[in-house]
Amino acid sequence: MSKPRRTLFILAITGLLCLIYLWFFGAATMFTLEARYVGWKMPDVKKTPAELPDQSIAEVAGRKLTYFGYDFDVPWDIDETKSKQIGQMQLVAFRSGNSLVISRSGPKEFVTTFLHSNPAGLRALYGENVFQSDYSLKELIFEVTPNKVGLLTPRREAVGDAMLLVMKGIMIPRGGESDIYRIRTGDFRGFQFGDPRNRLRSLTVEIYDGDGGLGFIFTQSPNDSAPPITQAVINRVIQSLRKSTNQN
Repeated sequence: MSKPRRTLFILAITGLLCLIYLWFFGAATMFTLEARYVGWKMPDVKKTPAELPDQSIAEVAGRKLTYFGYDFDVPWDIDETKSKQIGQMQLVAFRSGNSLVISRSGPKEFVTTFLHSNPAGLRALYGENVFQSDYSLKELIFEVTPNKVGLLTPRREAVGDAMLLVMKGIMIPRGGESDIYRIRTGDFRGFQFGDPRNRLRSLTVEIYDGDGGLGFIFTQSPNDSAPPITQAVINRVIQSLRKSTNQN
């Protein structure tokens, strides 16, 4: 075979192989590259929920608070002059300079928002079980990582995981940079974003039961003399959470 014919033959085979690859793996390649790009731009999406390494509870004098139909303890003195309601959230200021913001979400509020654009298509893509509660849906989202999308991943699964990955990057609050932890107490399940040992300026906890969810944002005072917000203190607040017969 002459050299020009050999070159043409090689080019033809190469082109045919490329067409075969694109036919079988074109979409998979696109989703894989997208997942890797999201992981590069938003490194937090590579993390999945882990168990809390510190389960201790601060044994100090506390005060019971009642907001949004729930009671919980706070182990700090409250500054009543600076505590106030801000829109749908409650700011609780402490004399130390630390603060806590509490918010409330209704039953399946996140599920309803998620399904708003295409309920039938999304239910077909992810199944019905994940839409039973906000916690179930968020657990699905936080468990996905870029590595779960590859060339051999079934197309339907790759489409679903790629979309969840983008949502995960958007949803992780600032403070989640250090890790995501599972929270369990009584009938409540949720997530903690961030480790107080890393001296984060703020740390978020989301927790859910059958009646909806509560959000807690713990903010550390920049004043070095303020008592640190430790994991034991956060556990004290969350583990004391319970439904109240009072409304505030």
